Amino acid sequence: MLSFIHTADVHLDAPLHTLAELYELRQDDFRKTMRAIRDLVLERQADFWLIAGDLLEYHGARRATALFLRDLFASVAPVPVCIAPGNHDPWREDSFYQTLDWPGNVHWFTPEWGAYEFPEKSCVIYGWGFPQPHVHESPLASFPGRLDGYRHHLMVLHASVLGKAAQEHHPYAPVTLQELADTGMDYVALGHIHKPEQFLHPVKRSPFAAYPGSPEGLNAKEEGDRCVLFGQIDPTGRVSLEAVPVGQRRIRKREVAAGGVQTMEQLAELLERELADERSEDMLHLTLTGERAAHFVPSLPVLQQRLSRFFHLQIADQTWPDVDGDKLMADGGIWGKWLARLAQREQQAAGEEEREIIRLARKEALARIGGSVR
Repeated sequence: MLSFIHTADVHLDAPLHTLAELYELRQDDFRKTMRAIRDLVLERQADFWLIAGDLLEYHGARRATALFLRDLFASVAPVPVCIAPGNHDPWREDSFYQTLDWPGNVHWFTPEWGAYEFPEKSCVIYGWGFPQPHVHESPLASFPGRLDGYRHHLMVLHASVLGKAAQEHHPYAPVTLQELADTGMDYVALGHIHKPEQFLHPVKRSPFAAYPGSPEGLNAKEEGDRCVLFGQIDPTGRVSLEAVPVGQRRIRKREVAAGGVQTMEQLAELLERELADERSEDMLHLTLTGERAAHFVPSLPVLQQRLSRFFHLQIADQTWPDVDGDKLMADGGIWGKWLARLAQREQQAAGEEEREIIRLARKEALARIGGSVR
């Protein structure tokens, strides 16, 4: 049974502009996550550690971080660490990938297809790395094919699988599932898409390619547990995958209805009750919704202070004032005429999409009216 740990898209030393003074603490989280992955390689006695790109940022990477990686990879020797550079960490002459001396168990893939042979495991690992940040052609067009005489064949590749997962990202190094299947690999360790996804082999119907997702969340879209993949390949080439959580902090999204609140004290107490079950070490993206008293507008700095137990808290206020729109329209006035015009436009809307836009405009109008009577 052959085994591996597959990760990608760590993005060490990425800017993370929204974190400000928390940046260095967050970078320490990323290093802890890399150590957690290293520990998993050793605990599971994995045969290979596969890293499918965007490991260490080319722009902004620090020598200290590169040295951290060098020592980390050395600590798993003789386990091979196979790395395919991606669009954020291309194989450039001035990158730490080429200017630093790396341990002998680290195997780099370059813009020329490479194949590392491990006869003692009857395995070959193939890979290709980005030469620059933008590659718009399929690297598989130049794949030279499998080597003969080996039982297992794995590939490490930073690429966009054309289809649903790739639609939210730039289709760099675009490949199709059929192209991947045609390579004859038992497994393709993919990187680039931060959302985990597995692809079944068209014949074997077991996973033959996968994105593990980013092992530590980088933004609000990457919420929940972040994982790496522990894979095993049986003698017939059938693959089984297990997602193993490794992230230090979870990114969480919460929406709290602030309906009826009239004071900051009421709102703060409501939030403290609603968020009592949230972990303080997590990164919380909080959205306030609902109808509130027209005279009251939440103070986000006060809420930040009251909820300072969280490592990172971002609050969006999407509440609206309890303005009586019908009464305003009946009274006449400038506000009433504005709302009446929106009501007329809603009745005349050509479809539901246009009606929804008008409803959002009415909500914004009521918010502005409410603000004027604060």
